[in-house]
Amino acid sequence: MWLHVLGVVAWVGGLAYQTHVLGPAARRGGAGVFAEAARRGRPTAWTAIAVVALTGFYNVTRLGPLERVMESGAGLLLAGKFVLVLAAVTLAAQRDFALVPRLGRALAEGQDPAHALRRIAWLDRLVLLFAVAIVYLGVAVSRA
Repeated sequence: MWLHVLGVVAWVGGLAYQTHVLGPAARRGGAGVFAEAARRGRPTAWTAIAVVALTGFYNVTRLGPLERVMESGAGLLLAGKFVLVLAAVTLAAQRDFALVPRLGRALAEGQDPAHALRRIAWLDRLVLLFAVAIVYLGVAVSRA
């Protein structure tokens, strides 16, 4: 469980830092620094995502018999959590593997990075919102 929580803290904490510290700085003229930080942070973020996914699947196996999990209501909570995790990972992939490279190309070609930065900021906020819901569902599952 502690490894799962550590992975969540690394992933969501890094995303929150990029969203609330680096993002605003990028919009004030530091887009190059933001693009470099996002590129350099990608291995850590995706390692954390892998740790969260693997430990999450392991933790589900520790809940006990399926009948008891379903009777307690944890099964429905887990299904909702799984859907939100899939959505968050999909959005994070879109950000890291499509939008951040697009930002880098725009900067390299001397184009205005504002459009890419706005889309990245929007996705970051959406993933953070999903993360809050995922953490809530995780706590609910642990109490079910």
